[in-house]
Amino acid sequence: MNDFSSVAGKVAVVTGATSGIGRAIAEMYANNGMKVVLAGRRQERGDEIVNAILEKGGEAIFCRTDVSVEEDVKRLMQTAADTYGQLNVVVNNAGAGSLMHPIHEFSVEDFRHVCDIDYLGVFMGMKYGVQTMLDTKSTNCAVINISSANGMVTCANYALYDAAKRAVLSLTQTAGLDYAKHDITVNAICPGVIDTEIYSHLSPEQRDYSVSIVPNNSFGKPEDIAYMALFLASDMARYITSAIIPVDAGLTGGRYADGVWQTPDPRQLDN
Repeated sequence: MNDFSSVAGKVAVVTGATSGIGRAIAEMYANNGMKVVLAGRRQERGDEIVNAILEKGGEAIFCRTDVSVEEDVKRLMQTAADTYGQLNVVVNNAGAGSLMHPIHEFSVEDFRHVCDIDYLGVFMGMKYGVQTMLDTKSTNCAVINISSANGMVTCANYALYDAAKRAVLSLTQTAGLDYAKHDITVNAICPGVIDTEIYSHLSPEQRDYSVSIVPNNSFGKPEDIAYMALFLASDMARYITSAIIPVDAGLTGGRYADGVWQTPDPRQLDN
């Protein structure tokens, strides 16, 4: 099939689904006929999103989950299996940022907080998600880990976040090999500067700086990541595994420097 109809009827778990990228992915999946188990810590927000999906004719439930708590993650995957009888897609999206400091100023508690969510949480989502896929004999399965452009290109004073996101990339590539012969693809998406709630709290100056480092000088939208997640969940992506896929307008491609075109872009000439 050369469209997204292949995802219809698939069951997906999406963590961190109460805002931003996770919410966009959950809604994108539901809009394309997938049955979605939204996971997050905010029960009221989760219920609101589920109700909105149901009103549009989609199928979804919410399962309150802290991805850093093993029993919560096990219960999440079991809920998907008990409710829908299978599990085809797991999107490990839940994450936490960190303050910006040099390494010697971070505490051990800072380290544990970031790694418990950004790395351990992804590991447990993969571990118990894959086990549920196997136990329910689900087919055409996909694990999609949401890492970050920071996992590919590091940033000064952001060691804890960068290291955790880079660890997710290694975990993804190894797991892709582990399950290559078992009908489970494993891939990572690395978002760039995406306009989510985090950026809404920044000052105008901070927002301007965030955009300035992007080659096309613009924020991405959560939907930009959701489109890639939809593709990776579809049968069109069955030959893709262990891949690290940036969705970042070229941010991780290298350092951008303005230059003067000898032949100006005719689309940008004044009439």
